[in-house]
Amino acid sequence: EPERVIGVDVGITTLYTGATPDGTQVLEVDNPHHFVTAEKKLAHAQRIASRRQGPKKGVAASNRWKKANGRVQKIHAGVRHARKNLINETTSMLAKNYDVIVLEDLNVAGMVKNHSLAKHIQDAAWADFARQLEYKIKWSGSTLVRVDQFYPSSKTCNQCGTVKATLSLDQRTYHCGACGLVLGRDLNAAINLARQGLPG
Repeated sequence: EPERVIGVDVGITTLYTGATPDGTQVLEVDNPHHFVTAEKKLAHAQRIASRRQGPKKGVAASNRWKKANGRVQKIHAGVRHARKNLINETTSMLAKNYDVIVLEDLNVAGMVKNHSLAKHIQDAAWADFARQLEYKIKWSGSTLVRVDQFYPSSKTCNQCGTVKATLSLDQRTYHCGACGLVLGRDLNAAINLARQGLPG
């Protein structure tokens, strides 16, 4: 029986896009933006806590501060749990249903230096996704293939192999000038990644 292979492209607009080598899309998870969604609520709770008497050297925190700070911590915990649950669900499904899972080996630490994207990249938790997947495939017997970060998965046409010189982040659709292919950039990248997991 042939191995079940999936390429998974991680992103910010769509969190996970998965495809098989034949070009079939089998996974699409929208990004719930857990932290960004909770940001206004969190800022409000933090403002209230900042007006209370917090702990200082020789001064105990007031009960009102403890209560306000508890609300802040509860929001943070809710974000962490929601993010963890989504990663857990997705990685468990992948490890259970596929023999070969192909991911791009992203330099997340370097990417967060881009201040305009840092918050969204950290909220997406790509590194946590990869870590969970790594230990779950050991239980399932699957194989994780890491593709070099410089492989142009998004810029390469999965139909004719033409590689674009540039493809800005705001271009969500891939247009191939050589063969005329028009496809979502994340799906195009996932197909190219999946083919990197084929034998030979």
